[in-house]
Amino acid sequence: MSTITRLPRATASETLALAAAVALPSIAQGPVARRPYAVRLAELADADGRAIRLLARLRAEHGEGPLLVRVPGRGWVMLPLASRDVRAVLDDRDFTPATRAKRGALGHFQPDGVLITRDPGLRERRRALNDQVLGSGFASFAQVVEEEAATLPRHGLLSWPRFHATHWRIVRRIVLGDGARDDVVLTRQLDRLRADANWSDLRGLRTDVFNAFRRRLAGHLARAEPGSLAAGLARAHAAADVNPEGQVPHWLFAFDGAAAAAYRALALAAAHEGPADARATVLESVRLWPTTIAIVREAVGPTEWDVPDGTTAVIYSPYVNRAEPGDSYRPELWREGGGEWAGVPFSAGFARCAGEDLVLFTAATLLDAVLRERSVRASVRLEGSLPAMLNHFRLNFAVKAA
Repeated sequence: MSTITRLPRATASETLALAAAVALPSIAQGPVARRPYAVRLAELADADGRAIRLLARLRAEHGEGPLLVRVPGRGWVMLPLASRDVRAVLDDRDFTPATRAKRGALGHFQPDGVLITRDPGLRERRRALNDQVLGSGFASFAQVVEEEAATLPRHGLLSWPRFHATHWRIVRRIVLGDGARDDVVLTRQLDRLRADANWSDLRGLRTDVFNAFRRRLAGHLARAEPGSLAAGLARAHAAADVNPEGQVPHWLFAFDGAAAAAYRALALAAAHEGPADARATVLESVRLWPTTIAIVREAVGPTEWDVPDGTTAVIYSPYVNRAEPGDSYRPELWREGGGEWAGVPFSAGFARCAGEDLVLFTAATLLDAVLRERSVRASVRLEGSLPAMLNHFRLNFAVKAA
């Protein structure tokens, strides 16, 4: 029989410190849709830096194993802090990604999404469909990225709103086809639902917006435009309960996070006079400044730790992505033969991001396309030990034709 490990428990004062430094800033910034004003306040307060330092201190005081925290009214939370435990949680199918809070949040716009599917068998079938559609055949999307990158300025200022709008055109064309390129209404509807999702189940479902979004999305999917993910979805064979169309909102949502990753990667590239490996630069961007602040799992069966039923495991990405690899720019972590632990920029284990390769391909192609004809200078300096936060909303670039 395997040994069950008892975990140290946070004291009352440590629990309050974790709530103030980790939980509240993460929630305030928006777990599903970032709130620019809250991100700015968190940046000014060095919120992520404070949280990282607190977790490092607790790890030094309590040891390498996870820390168990009692949250009044919410049960128990387990904080894995070392790479070994992070991997163990993410590999263990008795830690489901379909947590209560996540179901309450993502249910606002993707109630049939794979990440909030509780039934293991159905979750596996939905995951298989996602892997099938997202896992191959995306080299043809390079032309889409190149065409939209050409619309970005070659002189003057490149701002987040301009970059973000361009990235959304790329996403709509890749996922739904050229016919959706200018459908900003669809994106605004999704944004509105995501803003509600920040409140999880504390805010009721906005059924009018959701139904309008679903109808508009269905119209694009019905075209199954050749060369798009919608066409791949139409070719896939899946049982009715899988609800193939119900997986698409998550693709749009996840792709939006990639915009911030690509934009921050551009800042890294500017600081290092252009990347030799754009893919590694994007991965470093996500490692250093995760687009998902907390990866959350819920215990639904026996684990290797002595934890109460229903315990929520919270992997705080800004800490675990830096604790062992460090705070500096290290693209070599992602090159073949790197071999070092490099955090979990796209999660890990059985629920690892199904679209990781597609997102990385798209972001790296965009980065190369922007830099091929431009020299860029970021509004921040990124050298040596890099800051715990890089606010993409306020990040700008001075652009000159190369």
